[in-house]
Amino acid sequence: MTNTWSGYNNLGVCAVALTSVMRHLGRLTLPKALLIMPLVMHDTTVIFLANGNTRTREVAPLVSARPDLFANFPTRFDESLSITFNAIQLLIETGFIKLDDGLILVKPLKVDTSFGNRAKKIEKASENIAALLSSPVEELYLNFRVKL
Repeated sequence: MTNTWSGYNNLGVCAVALTSVMRHLGRLTLPKALLIMPLVMHDTTVIFLANGNTRTREVAPLVSARPDLFANFPTRFDESLSITFNAIQLLIETGFIKLDDGLILVKPLKVDTSFGNRAKKIEKASENIAALLSSPVEELYLNFRVKL
């Protein structure tokens, strides 16, 4: 695993992604929260999930229909762990989420144009990401081929 830092996939992007997805779910287990950043750090996946015509609800059919979106998912997962944990810590410290048997949204982060186009796309994709994360966690990790 290469340990490279990308300013493009940073703490702020992860915080936007986490709170945007949690706006649809209210609460999220930590294992599921760890899957959000690997999804949004892949531009093609974000574009696909942000498309107004995309209505995906289950992970297995999506992985089967669009394997290109998940070809390097395990690597993205590994590379995003520290960013995700740091974003969770920041969101807890700033009062946006709390940790109590999982992550609970306390107050939504209002993403507007000042956050930039990428944040707006992530927010638009967040409904489909939330729908994917409604699958059982074991099924998600299996389909995304993440080994712990």
